Amino acid sequence: MLWVGCGDASGTERETQKHSCEKYIPSEAQTNNQMRLLTILLALSMFSTLLAASPASADCVHVTQTTMQFQGADAVFTVDYDLEFLAKVYVLAFGGAKIVPEIEERFRSFDNVTIGRLDYEQASVTVKGVSHYDNGHYFHNSHDFGMTIEKLVVKPPDGPPRTYLRVNKTPNIFYEDVWD
Repeated sequence: MLWVGCGDASGTERETQKHSCEKYIPSEAQTNNQMRLLTILLALSMFSTLLAASPASADCVHVTQTTMQFQGADAVFTVDYDLEFLAKVYVLAFGGAKIVPEIEERFRSFDNVTIGRLDYEQASVTVKGVSHYDNGHYFHNSHDFGMTIEKLVVKPPDGPPRTYLRVNKTPNIFYEDVWD
């Protein structure tokens, strides 16, 4: 710590002028620490701004596969996706709230949609009442997605999975009531 005075003042005069004309000059170590802190705060501010904006872009979520499974009259969709790097970091650090709209968009034509789980690789979406029950079987009538799904895997509870490429609606399907 260094105090710089105002010139040639006597002792008493120096004491009275101390607060008005002397300046505090921090040491080199203090200055370096302040600069590091300022640099870190500036970098964090810029990084958080980039992260906040990145997941809102339309291309940060690339869906690789959508899997449809049935639980009675309900369907559970598992959406597998890849995220851009910054979006992935954002989801890991702050949660997936910024990518929820992109997942919801895939199911906008359905009623009673709930996103159950969402992380940086996968989302689980439940759609209530997509099938109807009659005499020991459930019947699912085709439902429009409103967009093209690159790969849809349908896993009926009573049969092997079926894969559909570049579809814009779910297939007509019936399946046994295996839950009783």
